[in-house]
Order: sequence, then C-alpha cells, then structure tokens
Amino acid sequence: MSIDELFPGIFKIEVPLPRNPLRMLNAYLIKGEKRHLLIDNGFNRPECLEAMNGALDSLGVARGDLDFFLTHLHADHCGLTADLCEGGETKIYASALDGESINNTTRGPSYWTGFLRTMIPHGFSEEQVAELSKTHPAIRFCPSHELDFITVAPGEKLQYGGYTLRILDGKGHTPGLLALYEPSNKILFSSDLILGDITPNIARWPNVRDSLGDFFDSLAAVEALDVALTLPAHRSLVPDTKKRIHELYEHHKRRLDEVRTLLKEGPQQGYPIATRMTWDMRGEWEDFPVAQKWFACGEALSHLDRLVALGDAEERTRGDTVVFALRQ
Repeated sequence: MSIDELFPGIFKIEVPLPRNPLRMLNAYLIKGEKRHLLIDNGFNRPECLEAMNGALDSLGVARGDLDFFLTHLHADHCGLTADLCEGGETKIYASALDGESINNTTRGPSYWTGFLRTMIPHGFSEEQVAELSKTHPAIRFCPSHELDFITVAPGEKLQYGGYTLRILDGKGHTPGLLALYEPSNKILFSSDLILGDITPNIARWPNVRDSLGDFFDSLAAVEALDVALTLPAHRSLVPDTKKRIHELYEHHKRRLDEVRTLLKEGPQQGYPIATRMTWDMRGEWEDFPVAQKWFACGEALSHLDRLVALGDAEERTRGDTVVFALRQ
C-alpha cells in the first residue's frame, strides 16, 4: 500500500490489481472538514478492499463521512463502492450513462450474455464468449449490488476540502467517462482519459458509432485548459499534459494507418485485423488471455469505426458476419 499527499489534503492511494496487466489503480482522496471525496476505488476483491481500508484507516477517514466519485464504469474504478459505503449521507457521483452500465453489470448473465455476444459477428467464437463470461474482470469484480447514484454532468462543480472540482466530459474510453479539473491549482484528475505510461484502451461500445472520434474530442477539450499536473488512474503522474495529448494523437494516427494497410488486402472482420495489429504485450496473439483478446478486438473495431466516420472505409453485413472494407 502506498499513500502520497500530492497537494494539501489530496492523497494518491495505490490499490493493487492482482494478476492484471495494469498492476495498480491510482485512487485519489480529497479530505474535507466534514466530508471526504474518494475518486475511484478498485476491483471488488479482497486484496483491493484490504488495501483501501488500510489507506482510509491510516488517513483517519470514517466510512460514514466518505463520498464517491466514479469516473467510469470499469470494475477497477468502481468495484469496491458497495462495500465501502456506510451511512445515509453517502453520495455516489457518476454520469448517467456509465452509472446505468455499472448497475447493469451487477445483474449477472441476463445483461452479460447479450453484451458479450455482440463480438461474435466480428469474429469472436462461441467458445471464447463462453470462457469470457466466466473470466471477464467486469463480471468477476463488479460492485456487489446496485448503487444509488447522484448523476452529474460536464460543467457541474463539486466542492471538497477547499477545492472546486469542475466536471469534464471525458468520453471515448467509455461512453460516459468523467474527469475533474481543479482550476486554482491547475490539477486534472484524468482517470483513463490520459495515462502517462500506457495508452488508454479505446473500444467500440453499443450505440456509439465513433468512440475514437469521441476520445479525440475529449482530448481537444483538455488541451484547451491550463493544466499544471495530470493525475491519471494508472501508473505515473503526467507533468506535461499537452505533450502527452499529442503523443496519444500520434499513437492513434499510426494505428489508423496500420489498419488501413491491413484493409488493402480486402474486406475483413475486426477479430482477424486485431490478431495482426501491433500490441505492446509479451508473447504472441495465441498466448493472450481471452479478456485481452476482447479488449484488443474492441480497439481494432474503434479504429475501423473511425475510418468509416472519416469516409475511408465502409462496414458491410454478410449474413451473420460483419466485415470492413476500404472505400474505392
């Protein structure tokens, strides 16, 4: 367990993510006189709960005085919320879109079966979906029960510990991701919108036609802000936010060029394209866990969707399969 006070009353708490390539979640606690705000919290698993309880006890935070800001729907950010809530005054803030998705994940197979099967037309097999339904971290480590959210939206503000937190639209990584900006100290709590050492996974989502385009829009909005330090949800802090934003733009431009090159060979499904893309992971594609293949295929599809949005490619349905092809 690691706790660092980054600014007066603002603490970074490292929460372990066992057997996960992300390794750690950076949760952030803002201590106030009466109530405190915890920004994200970790997987719903004993190792995460033990670390978080140890940190909160060390900082003298009573659970009944704790409010929660959930930046987005992924279980490593919201999984512990139900187990940490105490007292009738607790507030749990989330976007309407991702808050609904978080509660959907607690409902078990009735939600997950349909969601996972959306990848089959793109090349995922029935066997892979069956395995994923048992191993996907969102299924295994989601909150233990539904949560009563206070839905918040970009432009709104929260006050904790003498800090004013402006809510920003960070969609792209998920449809309803929210970031927080503290203008007096020029602090950005970026969640998974901006990461310093790794690139956020940008996937296709139901009812979203261009996740990557949304991600670019969110980056552009942050680029217009005066940010002295970005506090991401994983790995190291980001001292030069504009530089990192340009690095993320360039990364995805290279990805788009890579996908264009693969499509020159003819119409293809998303999964075969994902198998041939460049991934910064150890081992060969065949060695990837099925959950990592899921995330990789989602990333491939977001780049294919971006090419469709740009008019460079088109999506075609062929019976029970979906393929993408370059426009002539």
